[in-house]
Amino acid sequence: VRSLRRRELNTYRSKLSIWSSPFTIVRYFSVYVYNWLKDAISSLLGNRALMASILAVVGVVISAYSIDGPLKTKLRGAEAIILWYGWWVLLGIASSIGLGTGLHTFVLFLGPHVAKVTLTAYICNGLDFEDRGAQSFVCHSTPTGPPPSVFEIYDKVKYAVFFWGLGTSIGELPPYFIARAAAIAGRDDPDFVSIERILEKRPENRAFSERMQVMMYMVMQNLGFFGILLCASVPNPLFDLAGIICGHFSVPFIKFWGATFIGKAMIKNTLQSFSLVILFSEGVLDGILTALRNRIPILHDLAQTALNGQLRQFANPSAVSDEPSSIFSIIWNMIIAGMVGYFALSLVEALAIQELRRQHEIEIINLKSDSDEPAEPSPESSLVESVAEVSPLILET
Repeated sequence: VRSLRRRELNTYRSKLSIWSSPFTIVRYFSVYVYNWLKDAISSLLGNRALMASILAVVGVVISAYSIDGPLKTKLRGAEAIILWYGWWVLLGIASSIGLGTGLHTFVLFLGPHVAKVTLTAYICNGLDFEDRGAQSFVCHSTPTGPPPSVFEIYDKVKYAVFFWGLGTSIGELPPYFIARAAAIAGRDDPDFVSIERILEKRPENRAFSERMQVMMYMVMQNLGFFGILLCASVPNPLFDLAGIICGHFSVPFIKFWGATFIGKAMIKNTLQSFSLVILFSEGVLDGILTALRNRIPILHDLAQTALNGQLRQFANPSAVSDEPSSIFSIIWNMIIAGMVGYFALSLVEALAIQELRRQHEIEIINLKSDSDEPAEPSPESSLVESVAEVSPLILET
């Protein structure tokens, strides 16, 4: 009965989406947020030591901000640094969290930032400019000497790149923990077909996603830590499967996240960002524009116009502040808004379905409890038992 009911509920959840059932999704999302806030407040109030520590830190910070002096200036600087690199961590988490619904923040944010720093470095003929704040990307000195090397340019963005990579490694943890909790509870993750079931099928009968799961499983089984490191070190949209497989087979957390952290925060994002610095360096960029002019003139004109606009803005931001936005900028902003909106809706849908799954698990547990209770005897059975007990006495008499 439990297995049948579980399959019915899984089928019901699989058909839910924010497009087909928006009111249902919003309702369960609201329940999820309410329960999360209630649990967080209860946990915080129940831990007096943590509550006292938070209040003490808040009190010290407020007192320090209220007093003018060098300490306030240092706190402002520390606050700006924490917010800046915390922003990149959050963008990294958003890029990898979820099962295929992550926001591609490298393309939308980190990549353009690295490109902007590279172009500004060649305009300023050096690295004497800020990459954040009100006066960002403004040359502070007259260009003299040779242009900076790609290694010097990458050195200016390395911390933003690292913290973004750290965020992507953190975003890979939810599938691992979900699959591990499901394995400990003795059931399969509804979002993941058990690898044992897939291996029972003939290779020609396996779907494409199942073949990818088998491939990831074989790589990690044969190479262990280095298999996880290999999967994390290359652009791999199926890395969520690696986390699910590792959680399903109870791979130690340190082994999984250690390999993921090294691969994503220290190898993959470094190679991606360094390649972008090379791509936007003077010689390479000029070669690309020349090739476009010779082969695709229309695309060259669009690229050259967009590039010239950005270069003018970097060189003199105040001179172009009143100019209307270009078509390229408008389209790019619309793409960013659309992708951010889609990510937000996908996140709401995922959290709502997670809350619904929690309620369904409670229903299945209650169903098991009800089925385990002994049935209440009927009057007929009570009468038969009474006769059976009295019959031996009559025979003895």
